[in-house]
Amino acid sequence: MLQQLKIDLQGLELAEHHFGPLLHPTCATQNAWTNYSINRLQTNKKYSTVVSAPGKGSEDGPRGDESGEAWLFVNAKSCVSQIEKEMNLEHGTLQKCITIVHNEMLLDADEDSDPRSADLTARIYSPTAPMYIDVHFQYYLRSRVSSAQWFYSLGFKIHRRPSATAGDASVIKKELRKAHPPDVHTRNGWQNLCWGYYDDSCGHKVWRPVERGKVELHEESVLDIHEALFGELEKPADTDSEAMLAYRRSLVRGIRLLLAAVGISYNIACTDDERDNPPRNLTLEGLHDTWVGRRIRSACGIQLDRDAEDEQTGIYLRRDQARNEDDDFEDDKDNSDYDF
Repeated sequence: MLQQLKIDLQGLELAEHHFGPLLHPTCATQNAWTNYSINRLQTNKKYSTVVSAPGKGSEDGPRGDESGEAWLFVNAKSCVSQIEKEMNLEHGTLQKCITIVHNEMLLDADEDSDPRSADLTARIYSPTAPMYIDVHFQYYLRSRVSSAQWFYSLGFKIHRRPSATAGDASVIKKELRKAHPPDVHTRNGWQNLCWGYYDDSCGHKVWRPVERGKVELHEESVLDIHEALFGELEKPADTDSEAMLAYRRSLVRGIRLLLAAVGISYNIACTDDERDNPPRNLTLEGLHDTWVGRRIRSACGIQLDRDAEDEQTGIYLRRDQARNEDDDFEDDKDNSDYDF
């Protein structure tokens, strides 16, 4: 059937027929749009889109507890729906662009059902260009009476020239490194977005939350993500403050869509009267400093009046938590700046 569709329709016409209306589609070759369309059709047939029922249309089938599998669909829908509203898009415009390629989740047994561990891969098909972005999220959290194990890594890979073949979760898994952060997303075109963990290698007699973490975005990668998802964004004149704020918000929104595709809701402040709102059911920052939101904002060119002070406060907080009663901690040069 797909071969017949390929013969009858080609290029942008094929993409519009199956996935339209597209959002201001960019100029690309007929072959590029045809490959994109076949890739998306076959991947959606093999796996589940966000708007599909969990478990249906997936060769892998349900993994573990069904409520764990449903977590990603419920949270991704909610997060992406919020971004659609902000962009004044029709409901489902972005949701239908996201395919869940791998969905492995273990939830707490209590009523809150917060994730304890996760291995998630989502594919975001651009509604604008014949491209897609794979997003992978690895997460682990175990709280004990006197200690906690926590680490996560969030990475992405931009595919600018899709092949006319379905996505394959096993192929993606082989592209990643079997490692702890920050080494998971460091090869085969994958890039770190952010990562964090508690470092228990410092030899303390009493466990304490020695937090390590980093946002590895920079201006070029932020622009690459936005261009792949929504097309090239023209930068306004610096003198036009209103247009510049809208431009920066668009860049932040592109990053938030990557997080949303794997169920992470993070509202990032873009003005001084707004506040960062990190996810409630996932730990991206080990302490009470919203450094992930602040550094995503910085990569998108936004510096709020409070950011410099908050950055220093966060450094002191991590230093105090890690030092505790260990007088030698301040003399450890490796710990002085916390790899931040």
